[in-house]
Amino acid sequence: MKTLAPGLHVHETHQRFYGLEVGARMTVLELRGGLLIHSPIGVDPASVQALGPLRWVLAPNLLHHLYAGPWIDAGAEGWAAPGLPQKRPDLSFTGVIGEAPSPFGDEVELLPLRSFPIANEVALLHRASRTLVLTDLVFNFQPTAPLLTRAAMFCLCGYPGCRTTLLERATMKRALAREELTTLLSWDFDRLIMAHGQIIEQDGRRALERAYAWLL
Repeated sequence: MKTLAPGLHVHETHQRFYGLEVGARMTVLELRGGLLIHSPIGVDPASVQALGPLRWVLAPNLLHHLYAGPWIDAGAEGWAAPGLPQKRPDLSFTGVIGEAPSPFGDEVELLPLRSFPIANEVALLHRASRTLVLTDLVFNFQPTAPLLTRAAMFCLCGYPGCRTTLLERATMKRALAREELTTLLSWDFDRLIMAHGQIIEQDGRRALERAYAWLL
């Protein structure tokens, strides 16, 4: 577990996707009501107990849900990206983001992104640390990533640095995506966390804007 700012922690692990090592990152937020686990990974829920009481777990898109079950079983309220309860009827979600007021309080801001239906990602702003937490909306692979991963992402226009891939370019609803990206870029953030690749500690807004220059 790594602490990035007061109340903001990340836990990283290895993760393979179609044979590529892409890594995975879970974000842990200390909020007034307890801990919020964003994009859970395959670690023991007890590993965060020193930070405070476990309260919520957020499966933030249609791809990042594999490890939500153990956190729900450990007592966390399970919150899902739109469409995920239909995909994972085996999980007992408390609710869906966007169908009710934010369950996490005013310390975070949420935006369900409807422009990328493959993922239905929920973006999250942690106000206190000025951190935007994303999942697969961008990637940030560096030269330290495995060679095969870099080569594959380069072919998909997703390397080097903070980028999108051809998948976003081909499948996004562009008019809606421009509106949603404009909203994200209006938020007050400097740090940018994504699930795969290196965290951007400074100038995260500029990095996100550059990654979506083809759209904006």
